[in-house]
Amino acid sequence: MAQIGQNWFGGVKAVMGDANGISMHHKGWGSKGVYFVQWYDDLEDMVKTMKKQEGKNAEIVQKIGEKPGDPNLLQEFNAITDPKEASVWEYVPELSQMDNWSKLSREAKDELSYRRFSFVNVAMNAQGEFETFRKAANDLDKKIGLTYHVAVFRNIFGGKDADYLTILIDKNRIEYMNNFEERMKKRRAYKGWQDERKPWNLEKFNVIKTEEVYKNMNFKLTSY
Repeated sequence: MAQIGQNWFGGVKAVMGDANGISMHHKGWGSKGVYFVQWYDDLEDMVKTMKKQEGKNAEIVQKIGEKPGDPNLLQEFNAITDPKEASVWEYVPELSQMDNWSKLSREAKDELSYRRFSFVNVAMNAQGEFETFRKAANDLDKKIGLTYHVAVFRNIFGGKDADYLTILIDKNRIEYMNNFEERMKKRRAYKGWQDERKPWNLEKFNVIKTEEVYKNMNFKLTSY
C-alpha cells in the first residue's frame, strides 16, 4: 500500500513541485485502514492548491505511468481508502503541548511513531468552555513539571460528530501506557491537584472515539 501512495504523491510532487508534507499513517487494532495527512498554511492555501492539482490531474497520471506498478495493488489500495472520508482540521497551538517538539532532532522524532487519536464531541455553544478546560489542564501540567507531546486540532469539516481531535505522540503502545501512568502518579502527588484541576464535564464534552495510529517512518515519495 505504501508503494502506491509513494508513487501517486511522488507524481504529484513531480508535477506540482510540492506534496504538502504528505505522510502515511496506519490504523491500529487490526484495521487495514490508513490515513494520508497533508499540511497547508490555511484554508485558502488548501483550496488554491487542490484546484491547481485538479487542473493537472491528467499530467500527474501520465507522470505516474512512467513507473507502472501492480494493478492489483491499486485495487487493494482503493479498497481501504475512501476520499469521502476525508476531513479538514485546524491546528490549535494554544491548546496543544508541542513546545518541545521543534527542539527534537529528526532522529528523535523518527522514534516517536505512535499516535493516540482522541475524537472529542462538544455540546452546542460549549467550544469556549472546552478550550478553557484544555488551556487550564496544560497550564497545570506545566506547573507540575510534566512534558509530553500532544497536538490539538479544531474540526473545519468532515469530522462527523467530532469537533476536536487530540493526538498524543509517543514511541509505542507500551511507552504510552507507562508514560500515562507516570504522569498520573505525578499529578496525584502534587498537593494542589484536587483543588486546581478542572473536572471533565461529560455534559459538555466527551471522547466519542479513540484510535491507535502508527506513522509509517519508511514512507518516501517516489522520484521521477
